[in-house]
Amino acid sequence: MIIKRFSDLRNDIISVIWLFSSLALGLSLYSYNHTDPSWNSLGSHKAPTNWCGYFGSFSSDFLYQFFGMSSWVFVFFLFLLSYKVLQKKTDGQKIKKQLWLVLLLITSATLAEIYFKKVSFYGGTVQVGGTIGSFLSLLLIKGFNQYGATLLLSCILTICVLSITDWNIINGLNRLHFLNRLMLVKTTQGILSSFRHSFSFIGGTSKKTIAKVRSTQIPTIFNNDQEPFNEKQEEDYDYDQEMDDGEEDELEAEEHSPVSTKKRKVKLKKVVQRKIANWKLPEIKMLEDPPASRYRVDQAEVQKKSNILVDKLSQFSVKGEVKGAKPGPAVTMFEFKPNADVKISKITELADDLSLALSSESVRIIAPIPGRDVVGIETSNSKRETVYLKDIIANDNFWSEDVKLPMALGREANGTPKVVDLRKMPHLLVAGTTGSGKSVFVVCALTGLLFRHSPQTLKLILIDPKQVDLSTFNDIPHLLMPTICEPKKAVGALKWAVKEMEKRYRSMSKFGSRGLEAFNSKVGEFDKDKVSQHEAFNEELEQQGRHNETYYFTPQPYIVVVVEEFGDLMAVDKANVEQLVVRLAQMARASGIHLILAMQSPRKDVVTGLIKTNIPGRISFKVASKMDSRIILDEAGGERLLARGDMLFLAPGVAKPIRHHGPWVTEDEISAVMDYWSAQGEPEYNEVAINMTTTSSSTPGEFGSDEDEEYDDKYDEILAWTSSMKEVSASLIQRKFRIGYPRAARLIETMEREGVIGPSNGSKPRQVLVNSYESNA
Repeated sequence: MIIKRFSDLRNDIISVIWLFSSLALGLSLYSYNHTDPSWNSLGSHKAPTNWCGYFGSFSSDFLYQFFGMSSWVFVFFLFLLSYKVLQKKTDGQKIKKQLWLVLLLITSATLAEIYFKKVSFYGGTVQVGGTIGSFLSLLLIKGFNQYGATLLLSCILTICVLSITDWNIINGLNRLHFLNRLMLVKTTQGILSSFRHSFSFIGGTSKKTIAKVRSTQIPTIFNNDQEPFNEKQEEDYDYDQEMDDGEEDELEAEEHSPVSTKKRKVKLKKVVQRKIANWKLPEIKMLEDPPASRYRVDQAEVQKKSNILVDKLSQFSVKGEVKGAKPGPAVTMFEFKPNADVKISKITELADDLSLALSSESVRIIAPIPGRDVVGIETSNSKRETVYLKDIIANDNFWSEDVKLPMALGREANGTPKVVDLRKMPHLLVAGTTGSGKSVFVVCALTGLLFRHSPQTLKLILIDPKQVDLSTFNDIPHLLMPTICEPKKAVGALKWAVKEMEKRYRSMSKFGSRGLEAFNSKVGEFDKDKVSQHEAFNEELEQQGRHNETYYFTPQPYIVVVVEEFGDLMAVDKANVEQLVVRLAQMARASGIHLILAMQSPRKDVVTGLIKTNIPGRISFKVASKMDSRIILDEAGGERLLARGDMLFLAPGVAKPIRHHGPWVTEDEISAVMDYWSAQGEPEYNEVAINMTTTSSSTPGEFGSDEDEEYDDKYDEILAWTSSMKEVSASLIQRKFRIGYPRAARLIETMEREGVIGPSNGSKPRQVLVNSYESNA
């Protein structure tokens, strides 16, 4: 118990030690007597008169003899150290600061000796600059003269003060300016108060009117041409927390002052190769800069909520203490350590009661935090910070060579930027109700990929049944096919993805590669002659009708398939869609094909057991119910999230989902990036993929089973006509019998399987292989 108590009060105890050390040294220096026992008079048997005894007489004599009156800097330093430990602002660089302190003492002693050489203290036994100051002053004056030495010492002295105190010059000027403004605010407050009392006989003045007058009359803290505090300055000068309630009330009207319109310039620190072949990657300056200062959760608010939390839990016989708090953009997580006799299940049942007590929009309980002996209690902040996409993309992790398909996930609950690699997930399920931020996240993920990849290294298949969210990406050159808006065509796109996966696996197997990266590295070293050999061999396979034996011999791009409303696809053709998605999820990782499936409602008939098993990467925004949360995350919690970007991310191999706040991007930002890519070139669609989306049938059981295909009542009639022809094509059948192109294409495929016509020969008509056929119709 004693050790535990010491651990709890560690900072307070250390702070008290430094404070009393400062007082002891100050008293020793103040009561110095040159006749007391010291290093210069060890043989004296006289009792010391110093207020701190032998310690005081020896320490004060040593400091005075070496540093002179500059020794008082030690007293100030110890007091400052006590304050910083109490405020938990120590930075762990004590050795460096001690060196700066010694330099400060030497500098101040030398400077004092230059200008006050004749001044002495304690009967002439103590020089103003001490022995060190006297020696260095003579040396510097000889080399620089008096004024040159003064400038040099003043420069060193200023650097020492800034290094020890962590002060900032602009901060100091801003603080001075703030205090002047604050005095003006207080004066205006007094004037308004006088007017209010003087005219109270009219019927009184409402508080709203007074607030309105304040907002229009009280000047802002900063002028329009001034820069507000940056993040580091905000941490060092939390002077807002030191105001009394009256001062805070006076400054509330200034929240929407011109300061809020200031922007913080975000620049990419890492050197990036923006030109890839004939393509040029976009610059992050196309995205909007975030505000100059981030919103910080008030420490007083955190402490208040912490106290309420402990009190409310104790009312339900749940005893414990709050060990820490981690404020983030949208929520603050309190780490609550319950007593040994408290059941964890008892805490999880109190989410609604805690939400009521804290006046919080949402409370989520993590019981316990994995690997810790505390329970996490997440509460929504009174004000939420917007996470900007530009901030996440500018992070070095986004451009890491190890992250091939970076996704800007946003910020963690504690504010740390988060970037994940889609390649390692390797597929992703996203769920969230209307207004939760699901669609914004999908758009941000795609926009982020376009900052990293050219059409040479990334291709996209976009399926958007709502025809709204992904329409902005229609004209970019990364598309393999036009954005698909019809669920029936989406089945054909998924079929093509499966065939593409199989062809890539054939290619990797032929060249002995285990993944797309290794394959691209190997075939990228082929010379022109080797490429020509493989090209000729593949053309020969095509002519022989052996399409299923062709392979790739050049580097292939990553393919990302994005489905904006997966529920619509499952509603139209569940059997085919589920089978295709599961097959891609099981095998497509090594071939460089990845899925992002988004939906509004993660029902059981949409997120089936097979799909969940094969797609471990999950993201849940706010969902409608506990059941929906359990389906997408395998646990409750998604129903307690906030709207507009609040989400839980469950990574593969992680036991518990982690809370994040997704990034925000405006339509103008997206349009700027899309226009940039569109100006560089038009999309080159894959003809085979387009044909498969056009000729795809939504007949249940079609995939992988020819016997289940529905019989066409015009087949015999068309077959009889075809046998009388030398060549035939789907478009010719379409015009002759006035049927749709998809139906004509299906009939062509059927006749090819039955040996009536020959294989496809590019855009040329197919050869008819039979002589005559009489219809039984």
